[in-house]
Amino acid sequence: MDPFIDLPHSKEVSLDPNAMRLRRPWFPILWTVLLALGVGCLHFNPEGDPGVRNTVSFFAIGLAAFGIAFWSFFLSGWSHGRRWLLALIPVLIVYSYSPLGPIQLILNGDVGLVDWRWRWASAPDEKLAVPGRASATYRWETTPNDYPRFLGNHYWAEVKDVRLETDWELHPPKEIWRKKIGAGWSAFAIVSDHAVTHEQRGASELVTCYKLLTGEIVWTHADPVRFDPAGGGALGGIGPRATPTIDGENVFTHGATGILNCLDARTGNLVWSHNTLAENNADNISWGKAGSPLVVDDLVVVSVGGTEGNSLVAYRRNQGELVWSAGDDRSSYASPVFAEIAGQRVILSVNEDFVTAHRLDNGSIVWRYEWPGNSDSNATTSQPIPLVGDQVFLSKGYGIGSSLLQLGKLANGEFEANPLWVKSVMKTKISNVLVHDGYVYGLDNGILQCIELASGKNHWKKRRSPPVGHGQVLLVGDTIVILTESGELLLVEASPRKYHELANLRVLPSEQVTWNNPAFAPPYLLVRNSQEAACYKIPLADLPPELAL
Repeated sequence: MDPFIDLPHSKEVSLDPNAMRLRRPWFPILWTVLLALGVGCLHFNPEGDPGVRNTVSFFAIGLAAFGIAFWSFFLSGWSHGRRWLLALIPVLIVYSYSPLGPIQLILNGDVGLVDWRWRWASAPDEKLAVPGRASATYRWETTPNDYPRFLGNHYWAEVKDVRLETDWELHPPKEIWRKKIGAGWSAFAIVSDHAVTHEQRGASELVTCYKLLTGEIVWTHADPVRFDPAGGGALGGIGPRATPTIDGENVFTHGATGILNCLDARTGNLVWSHNTLAENNADNISWGKAGSPLVVDDLVVVSVGGTEGNSLVAYRRNQGELVWSAGDDRSSYASPVFAEIAGQRVILSVNEDFVTAHRLDNGSIVWRYEWPGNSDSNATTSQPIPLVGDQVFLSKGYGIGSSLLQLGKLANGEFEANPLWVKSVMKTKISNVLVHDGYVYGLDNGILQCIELASGKNHWKKRRSPPVGHGQVLLVGDTIVILTESGELLLVEASPRKYHELANLRVLPSEQVTWNNPAFAPPYLLVRNSQEAACYKIPLADLPPELAL
């Protein structure tokens, strides 16, 4: 007799050799390999959009985890307890990094993951004190060297009549000050010896005026709002996006939730204010209002994005009363632009799917051009560029490219916009372009490119290591100043012949995302990101006496 047959617990012992055999072991391997191949194809495509690649990569990680969980629970053939255990592990890992989980990923457009923190931990801006308001006034004077609004004084970021010293080994830039700053993607606007920006500190969206040469805070204005598109700042970032506009003795700001303020530039006192979204029955867009206020004559114009005749809205400059509203298009992230085109004084507005030109006096639409995009994902942040000869240059990322429009008047008095060319070049995102001597320079999917304006022909395109990413560009004389997404400052020759890098300098930490535009009031360059700001004195060639310290 077999001695094991009559054991009391013999019924619990399985003699079936198939009971412990792993079933379909090829499934998790094949599933993961196929996803990896798909992601790899995107990453090896040099013309692909970096943001799309990173987004797909994170989704692929999630799909891999859930595929393994599905196989473990339904197909593996393991025991009930083991199936539950191994199915929950990848699900819990993915949940940890989701918007509902305990770990917050800090991402940027090209690099992808740059940092992480526990979701219950305070964000950097929440650790900063909210400064008290100053009570004293001071002199407020404008100068020819001011950089008073988004992109300075032109349709693209340019400082004229100044040449940079490009040998930074012999003449290095000098750091004047550096300090922590609140969250947000606003740039500085500079008038005389003061610089104004928009930032988030805790529960307050602040307009902050700094002394240019010391970084000391002069005054602040606070609105009790906090814009956070991802519930933790991981995607898109926390805080205001638009750069203040300084005009005369007033500062005009447009917050991430649509609050339009007019402030006294000397004190920061509120002159008038509008909640543009609430008053115009408009919805915010996914990453917040990013268009800076446009001041023309006695009007302040903002892109609100209402779809019932209040897409573009104009207010009286001094009193703040509504003058006109027009259009039915949802907003993009671009700022309105004033131009004189085809004999008309118009305001150009790049919207979600159309570019519109509105008459300055009453807002009526003069012409409308289809320019596809979606405000939740690929709506442009790039400004329209009015050019001589009644032309307009447009650019947009996410595979759209750029176009040169020719504006004209028909026999019946109507206006039309016809594309002279449309090409998959200069696919800008979170940045703008420069126009110099008949050529356009900008970041095509984060890679610096030079194209011919008249034809759209590519002259060169330079992939750099470390990459420029979704940085910002500024033209000074015949030199392109680039603030990269990782916080490096570059000087590049503005030449269609080839890419020629002249100098470089680390100005902001590489582990922080830098999407903010630099501001240059010669010889002082202000840079910032969502955590830190700095002022540099940039060496100039043939420094005018009035700019010397």
